[in-house]
Amino acid sequence: MSELENQEVKETFPTKERSGGRRHEEDDEDDEKGLRGKDGDSKFKKNSKYKRKVCKFTADKALAAALNYKRVDILERFITNRGKILPRRITGTSAKWQRILVREIKKARAVGLLPYKVL
Repeated sequence: MSELENQEVKETFPTKERSGGRRHEEDDEDDEKGLRGKDGDSKFKKNSKYKRKVCKFTADKALAAALNYKRVDILERFITNRGKILPRRITGTSAKWQRILVREIKKARAVGLLPYKVL
């Protein structure tokens, strides 16, 4: 739209000003920081201080090829000191590799290379 059209629209449809009522101090702070509006900026931005977790097996094909129930050194990284399997949300492993990893850990437990439970 050109400026003339914008002016015409504003004249025909005047906007309501906020009248009365209490404004919160938070609103003032947000307006000053430019955190409000429909242009994609919101006050709930993603926190950029956290590093996104990457699947170790997808990133390193040599590690993925070496994943086997006999390689206890690799499998021990994905279990706790009590013997529990760490979930994906903690390790960052993708769903595909987490299934394979769990299968290999269970094989190693059955053979006796890894403990089922540590007291």
